[in-house]
Amino acid sequence: MRWLIILFVSFLTGCSYTPVVDLRASKNEAQLFQRDLMECKELAKQVDFTIFPTYRKAVNNCIEGRGHSVLNQW
Repeated sequence: MRWLIILFVSFLTGCSYTPVVDLRASKNEAQLFQRDLMECKELAKQVDFTIFPTYRKAVNNCIEGRGHSVLNQW
């Protein structure tokens, strides 16, 4: 029962995660940030959506790979 609650909470909080990005440092890619973020969130769901830190890392890695400067990594 406890694991079910943890999975449910991680599902709810995982969908709302948005990395803090310095768009000035992203230069020309800044205009594509919203599209890149949406695509990276969908890709991150395919990695392993049951573990919240893995989802955040996947989104951050994807955003960085597309040339954006992510500030809130942990």
